[in-house]
Amino acid sequence: MVCNTELLADIRYRRNVLMLGTDWTQMSDAPLTPEKKAEFTAYRQALRDIPQTYDNPDDIVWPTKPTI
Repeated sequence: MVCNTELLADIRYRRNVLMLGTDWTQMSDAPLTPEKKAEFTAYRQALRDIPQTYDNPDDIVWPTKPTI
């Protein structure tokens, strides 16, 4: 059985990897429309909000990454 501390570390790791994969979308020269940039901004905020949104790690619903 995975302890809660390990589970939370795994969740943080996954969130960080997902955030890292979209860092480029927030650069001023990113080749995105303003609408797409806003979608990625909202996605990244949803990822950051996961710890405040879910009390139980088993209940996490990961946000869907916007398409380019």
